[in-house]
Amino acid sequence: MTIPHIKITDTMLNKYIIDAKKDVLDQFEIDPSGEIDWLEPMYVSADYWFDVELVVQIKFYKTARGDKRMSIPELRNYANVGNYVWFEDISQEDGGPYFRIHIGKELPFDSEQYEQLQARYG
Repeated sequence: MTIPHIKITDTMLNKYIIDAKKDVLDQFEIDPSGEIDWLEPMYVSADYWFDVELVVQIKFYKTARGDKRMSIPELRNYANVGNYVWFEDISQEDGGPYFRIHIGKELPFDSEQYEQLQARYG
């Protein structure tokens, strides 16, 4: 099983349109079929693994046609077409959900990262 991720396309970078895949929605604990959850856009705080001072709000929303989408601010400045983007939940017990955005040419593959991700995602 692979970790929840997005593979960046040209459209994602230039038009800021990213399909919210089911496994990513599950990771963010957003019910993809819940109509009540999609009445207003939802925001989740995140930072980039290489710049923890840059906090962005990942936006989850539904188009008029009913497509579920997400928007990641500043992604165009850091990612290239073909890169993988995956998220690490670093929420604190006393706060709301908070994630770290990772970007790479490959999904994590060293044994330590793989074991951590396997333990987290099965």
